[in-house]
Amino acid sequence: MKKIILVMISMLFAVEIFACDLCSIYIGIEPKDYKNSFGVRYRYRAFESDFLTTNSTSNLKMNYIPAQRKGVINDKHLDESTFNGSENETFTYSETFVSYDVFANFYLTKRFQLNVNTYFADNYTYKNDSTLENISGIGDITITTTYQLYNTTQTADTSKKFIHRVNVGTGMTIPTGSYNKKSIVGFQTKIQPNVILGSPIEELDPHLQSGTGAFSSLFILEYLVKYKNIGLNSNLSYKANTTNKNNFRFANRFNANSNLFYLGKISKNLTLMPTVGTAMEFSNRDTFENYSYLGSGGEVWFANFGTTLFIKNWGLNFMYYTPVYQRLNDLQPENKNRVIAQLTYYFN
Repeated sequence: MKKIILVMISMLFAVEIFACDLCSIYIGIEPKDYKNSFGVRYRYRAFESDFLTTNSTSNLKMNYIPAQRKGVINDKHLDESTFNGSENETFTYSETFVSYDVFANFYLTKRFQLNVNTYFADNYTYKNDSTLENISGIGDITITTTYQLYNTTQTADTSKKFIHRVNVGTGMTIPTGSYNKKSIVGFQTKIQPNVILGSPIEELDPHLQSGTGAFSSLFILEYLVKYKNIGLNSNLSYKANTTNKNNFRFANRFNANSNLFYLGKISKNLTLMPTVGTAMEFSNRDTFENYSYLGSGGEVWFANFGTTLFIKNWGLNFMYYTPVYQRLNDLQPENKNRVIAQLTYYFN
């Protein structure tokens, strides 16, 4: 069977954030203002849809045949062989993306922050309950810096109840992750006298890799407003990607999210911060040798909720995302739920 192509990151930032590119950037929501930090993060993303098996590609709702050149299938999720089987048989195709992040955030001054993030990715594709592919490995390193343009607590009377903060930032992704791992998608046989020789058929899937193989630039805008214990935190980011050595290029990506939060002090060393909000991701199609990848790109909106528990110098965070609207290009499995769990240690 030919390989199934799966979608990579994220989108998401966290940045990619996964859920978004900004999930790892801390802009100073109390009670841990101006604290350096490091920690670990778990990210889970799922995609799933039901498809109809057919022996004729003309019966597909998208009515296309993916192009294959130099061992790379020019379709991001589903190739023609995916639909082979008993005609009019429905199957479930799904993808899961798991990432284990390590990050550190440093206040160089009260206005400058430096953030470093890397990860280990473990990605799967499934047809019904059977695993089709699994590739894992170390990912790229992302380095960002943010500058605090305006901060009420620094420029005005700190007794004021309203706090406003505006940050701008930039960064880059360094291609330290693996991006050339091939998948075995079948076997070919060669019959010779008295012997049958078999050899695996391998294909390189650029979307299944843990790394991108290319540098990218990141631009960030953040805004925080807080009144007493209630606040709103909003982020915008734009990621500009370049082409890697395999002539593959991820599309540029735009992320936005906004979260309402409440700081509830339970005791001297214990604070609970529940949040609720929305997040959006958008990109055009990825490209290979200037040809568009079918089944890539689109727009999705998420509703999210979560909470962070601060215990002395520790922060334990959980966020849950569920899609409320999505407009995807071509034939793609739909976005399902996403989860982020994070443990952070704060220090001077």
